[in-house]
Amino acid sequence: MISEKKNVIKNQLRQNTLLARSYRKAKSLRSKIKRRKLSSAQPRDQQNLSNYSNYVLNNQLDKKDFVPISKSDYVGKPPKKLIAYYLPQFYQIPQNDIWFGRGFTEWNNCATAVPQFTGHWQPHLPFDVGFYNLETTHTMYRQVELAKMYGIHGFCFYYYWFAGGSRIMEKPIINWQNDDGLDFPYMLFWANEDWTNTWGEEAHAGTTTYSAKVTKDDIDRFVKDILPFFKDKRYITVEGRPHLIIYQAKKNPYLPDFIDNIGKLVEAEGIKKPYISLVFPDDFDINFDPRDYGADAAVEFGSHLPVMPKELPGIETNKKLLNSMALIKEYDMDKFIDNEIYLSKKDYPVFKGAMTYFDNTARKIYKGAQLFSIPPKLYQKWLTRLVQESSTDQIFIAAWNEWAEGMHLEPDNKYGYAYLQATKNALEEDKTVHPIKK
Repeated sequence: MISEKKNVIKNQLRQNTLLARSYRKAKSLRSKIKRRKLSSAQPRDQQNLSNYSNYVLNNQLDKKDFVPISKSDYVGKPPKKLIAYYLPQFYQIPQNDIWFGRGFTEWNNCATAVPQFTGHWQPHLPFDVGFYNLETTHTMYRQVELAKMYGIHGFCFYYYWFAGGSRIMEKPIINWQNDDGLDFPYMLFWANEDWTNTWGEEAHAGTTTYSAKVTKDDIDRFVKDILPFFKDKRYITVEGRPHLIIYQAKKNPYLPDFIDNIGKLVEAEGIKKPYISLVFPDDFDINFDPRDYGADAAVEFGSHLPVMPKELPGIETNKKLLNSMALIKEYDMDKFIDNEIYLSKKDYPVFKGAMTYFDNTARKIYKGAQLFSIPPKLYQKWLTRLVQESSTDQIFIAAWNEWAEGMHLEPDNKYGYAYLQATKNALEEDKTVHPIKK
């Protein structure tokens, strides 16, 4: 009888899932039709079109903001340890071959992006490192050289580990761990989020292919897979404990037990209990406290901050758009940084973070992209204050190489080495420190 009830429930859930998916697809289709009608009906100012055409065709000639490579390396012990988030996406994996076509990597998204209005910085194209392949550690040596030159302390690799022990894009991290020549600190950011197989216009209708809903059956396997990294002398620690960042704190009610058991199993291997930091949740819960989940601290990651920058009026953004099918939200980063809204105190440890820029139109132009415009000088202003005011010795930067989201310290065709130079400048800045605003 119980078995029959379970089957009925499963069938109902399956039907509900199919209905929900059908609804989402229908809603997406209606939205596309509406946008296409608006696009065909909306008159276009010829001068705007002319300006846009000129920008698209000739903006690559504008090198006024290009900063050349530094003539001198960062010297001395930095006041804070700057750790850059690192995406290991840039190599061919079987999953992407199946989902998007053979040979697909994140570079495909980057290279096909186009400006959506005059002055819109797209595409983001690499300079110096080029369109690299992380199948081997060859490019990583140049990345380490650049990072050291500009005072970066280490990398924080996104680690995609799913229920049942499946991993994606782990090869560059394992290659790094096995290559002693890469003399540079690193740590892991467990991206415990469901993986869907679709980007682009139908992204919100994508199906979950890997679940992040770990259970007690996953603990042994997780610890077994992560122990070799914790044992590496290059692994970044806090108070001698291996530092592990966990992305999603609130999507799995089992997480507190999982964290507790991770600590016990790691200690049983003769290693100090991991120092766990949780990313601030994207619902901006003012009552969020990482200690409620068994963690030690919170950490800022990109726009995952205690306070969200204010969204700019949508009507102003839409006026600029030449593509009426595009969906973009812009945020006021000038006010956010100038007014130091990011400086706030909590009664638990917080690892502060800054981001270089954020623009994910390369991935989500039709689904709903976000744009946080942060030129190098504004980024430097943000990071300088964090270096001065942070109560922890580690600060996290988004990101080293999130190219399809516009977050990259790595040199690019527009700004050259400007973001790296701004990072170096922030470390070298020596100004009067102002107290944190309460």
